[in-house]
Amino acid sequence: MKKYTFLSIILTLIAFLPSSSEARRPGSYQDIKVPELRWELPNHTDFALENGIAGFVVEDHEVPLVDFELLFSAPPDPAEQVGLYQIAAWALRNGGAITLPADSLNDLIEFKGANLWISGGQDNIFIAVTCLTEDLPLMLSIVEQLVSQPAYPQDKIELKKSTMQEELRRRNDQPSEIARREIYRLLYQNHPWGRDASLATIDAITRNDILSYHQTVFQPEGAVIGFTGDLNSETARDLSARYLSGLKKRGGQIAKVPPVGEPSEPGVYYAFKDVNQAYIMTGHLTIDYFDPRRPASDMMNYILGGGSFQSILTKKIRIDAGLAYSVGSRFTTPTDGIGVFRVGASTRLDQSGRTLELMREVISQFALKGPTPEEFEAARQAFLNSYIWQYETSSDILGQLVYYKWKGLPLDTPQRDLDAYQKMTLEDVRKVASELLHPDSLITVVVGDKAKMDRPLEDFGRVHNLDLNAE
Repeated sequence: MKKYTFLSIILTLIAFLPSSSEARRPGSYQDIKVPELRWELPNHTDFALENGIAGFVVEDHEVPLVDFELLFSAPPDPAEQVGLYQIAAWALRNGGAITLPADSLNDLIEFKGANLWISGGQDNIFIAVTCLTEDLPLMLSIVEQLVSQPAYPQDKIELKKSTMQEELRRRNDQPSEIARREIYRLLYQNHPWGRDASLATIDAITRNDILSYHQTVFQPEGAVIGFTGDLNSETARDLSARYLSGLKKRGGQIAKVPPVGEPSEPGVYYAFKDVNQAYIMTGHLTIDYFDPRRPASDMMNYILGGGSFQSILTKKIRIDAGLAYSVGSRFTTPTDGIGVFRVGASTRLDQSGRTLELMREVISQFALKGPTPEEFEAARQAFLNSYIWQYETSSDILGQLVYYKWKGLPLDTPQRDLDAYQKMTLEDVRKVASELLHPDSLITVVVGDKAKMDRPLEDFGRVHNLDLNAE
């Protein structure tokens, strides 16, 4: 009897002991001490060619690959030839060089397992390459031939023009793209950033125009080349000099993007589209990259609508009210002019008025009060944790560093920004929200059938009708 009593006591005591899994169970994630995030500028070496091309190298010998990007300044497309840079970039890549026709170029790149692409915008054209280390001289030779002896065959130019014109004929098929296009046209009226190509502007572009554009763009002044991968600084400098020193300055200044003018008047701009949804885009002009409030504006936008399901707009409009299929915001700060704040949503026609009203209400309340302490802290942690992934790969880093060097910005800009985000306070975000959000200046584009909407668009301001078929 005593034996069983003693055993029962032991079993009772064991029952009250923590299990091994409980003993190993960690505390709250909030108790975990995480070191402060750091983004460190990769070790790099700068160099400059005699003709003025600036370069740098970030060595990474983990695998025998090299990425490089060569960037040139470019003028904005003339108003009567919007689409010029797109045709020029595409026809250069797909048309080959006089000494290396397109078929031979493509066969060679494919055989070597390399990648070469050419793209750009209203202020630059860039050539980007990924290749094996042993093929770097060959790829630089190819780039040199494309830049110095472009073929621009007429059939390739006509192919690209016809493709773009066919896309333009279908440009009103996607209501969301209509809303995006029209709000930029209204905010950047009579400015390159607000222009879209048309059948007429594409038709007006000739091979001579493309050759003239090429001569203007592909010169060494202001150009930057950046390398990352399995090479050293001496090799990068010597190969760059061998293949790019032949580029000569041709004189003349490359036109800059002009200052941004006044936007269209605030109000509602309506485009009829026979669809069962409404697409809403609302916004106004903002600040440029060099405004000291830029880092705080990044955080502000992340909290308001840029942070996906964590954002206030998503929570209030999609989750709580169940009004929108998608909703979010953007706040851009370009280096060459002031940017755009915009909020977009898509919803059912019979909920479009409620959705627009709530969009405006959220913006107004955020401008007045900013985020709560809980919203700020949760978004700040998520923003910081996601920031570092913008520079996950060497090609991500390369593209950013080439851009910074081309713009004359410090190459450690990502770390400077990260420092600013880490030091940011709730009051910083509330202050920029009150200064940079202007609910009374909103331009709103609505695409859909207003006869089926739950409220008259006139409730939200003066209504202007948009002609989607106008050139």
